[in-house]
Amino acid sequence: MEKGTLYGVSIGPGDPELITVKAMKVIERSKYVATPETGTSDSLALSIVSNAVDLSAKEIMGLSFPMTKDAEILARSHKEAADSIAEVLDSGNDVAMLNLGDITVYSTFAYVMNILLERDYDVELIPGVTSFCASASELKISLTTMNDPLHIIPATGVDLKEALALPGTKVLMKIGRSMPKLIEVLDELGLENNVYAVENCGLENEKVYKGLDEFDSKMGYFTIVVVK
Repeated sequence: MEKGTLYGVSIGPGDPELITVKAMKVIERSKYVATPETGTSDSLALSIVSNAVDLSAKEIMGLSFPMTKDAEILARSHKEAADSIAEVLDSGNDVAMLNLGDITVYSTFAYVMNILLERDYDVELIPGVTSFCASASELKISLTTMNDPLHIIPATGVDLKEALALPGTKVLMKIGRSMPKLIEVLDELGLENNVYAVENCGLENEKVYKGLDEFDSKMGYFTIVVVK
């Protein structure tokens, strides 16, 4: 029996209208739709897609990816997700695995993909609108011009002062609990007028911040910070 294909489907940052035509076509023709779950009862990715594609006849696969830095726990969750998907692929069915933003940027899908590629399964990636590009559009700012570099930086696990000293535009993602520290460093470096943020870009509770004085230390995980 011919095995199915795993599709890594980018669904954009939150606005269903930013899901590409190709992504919708892949989801529509896939019997199985896999969605990441991080411990909450609802899947944000699934709720976004359900506003653009009829999922009533789909087999929904909830894949558990715990929010932890424990390498052993993460590796086990990636393997378990890959095993679940492989079982469906072996039956000849395709699987569309949803991913917020673009599939190539800080995506859990990458770990599952690598496991399945090593097992010689077919994998295809469907690109999408990144959260930081959508955020820049909401802010009505350009990320780069002429020869200016653009840096995509995880706000956790890096030296923030060193990162913010880089030339060009800095986009900070995966901020989480680092927001109070980030606010402190931005203020210390005198960047209060050169910083912007979008929280929950594309969602109903989206908030836009222009200038450090508008920032809130309780801004959520889905916050993109842009430093010019």
